[in-house]
Amino acid sequence: MDPLREASGSHIVAPRHIINEPPLPEVDNALNTTVLCYDLTIQPDFQTYFEALHPYAWVLWGTALAVVVVICLLFTATLRAARQHWAECGSNLTVVLAVYPLVAISGLVVLAVPRARLLAEAAAQQAVMVGMYHLYHMLLAEAGGPGKLARRAGDSRLETRVLPCCCWPCCVIPRPVLDLRSLEWLRYLVLQLPIVQGIIYSIILVFSAEDMNLYLRSFIFFQPFVVVSILSGVWGINMMVRTCEASGLSCRPRFLALQLLLIVVKVQCGIAKTLPEMVTLPCVLNLNPAVVVHMIQYSIMIVETLALSLWAWRLYRAPATAGEGGKVRQVVVAVLDDHQKPNTIGRSLSANGAL
Repeated sequence: MDPLREASGSHIVAPRHIINEPPLPEVDNALNTTVLCYDLTIQPDFQTYFEALHPYAWVLWGTALAVVVVICLLFTATLRAARQHWAECGSNLTVVLAVYPLVAISGLVVLAVPRARLLAEAAAQQAVMVGMYHLYHMLLAEAGGPGKLARRAGDSRLETRVLPCCCWPCCVIPRPVLDLRSLEWLRYLVLQLPIVQGIIYSIILVFSAEDMNLYLRSFIFFQPFVVVSILSGVWGINMMVRTCEASGLSCRPRFLALQLLLIVVKVQCGIAKTLPEMVTLPCVLNLNPAVVVHMIQYSIMIVETLALSLWAWRLYRAPATAGEGGKVRQVVVAVLDDHQKPNTIGRSLSANGAL
């Protein structure tokens, strides 16, 4: 074939590889769909995600939205009741209670827009870290402030053998005197939580925006810094909780409620990330298995946040030091002489019982 001769005629010249091929058979289309489904670097856009979930999308989003609204209403009711008992630390109280609706809203965003998962995950975890720091200040304010707490402690020492440093080799950590310097050291130990976590997630978001494969390859190298930062912050708050309990405050349930939320947004989210890589999952609804796992995980997270919000409402609606029925039972001890007659003792006991 002479291209010049063919071009001089009325024919259109085209390369040999540009030809009309018959459509791929149905088997090839199914194979291509499966290959695309298991490509872990693909995140569906909103239109593809909506078409894959239809008609379950509106049911999922409507139910999640209703739960989030209930959590927001619980936040308003809890804050209104708690301000009557924690007026001296109202700003810290507001931030601690606002963590629950913020985590729920982040989960709702991921259920609606899967591509916003990293941003919503960073927002939820950062909200919990900031809440931990404000809980520390809230406990310190309940104890009367750092000056009063240090004066009341006297020569008492700070208990450092608490979770997660309660066993060997943490037994060699000295126990310093509970003074202003020790309390300032505790504050810095908790303050690093939002700072370090914020820096790490900023780097992760930049990596994911530049190249998703770069984010997947480098994600594992950030985990030691994340773990050390979280364990150090939790250790500092545990020491503060132990100090407040020695002063007669009941604050461990409030810390436990926030700590469980940290486990939900950090540990549970980490398990959902590694599950598609460890186990071969089926391709459901023409979606990436990782997308389906995260959809289920964030749905569960919203329900768990609702349960923790109900628990927080029960914890914050009453003062921390309230006893049984808000009253202190008094016991009167009477010392009687040996020569006092038994009938006199009986009449005295009957009179006390009548009171």
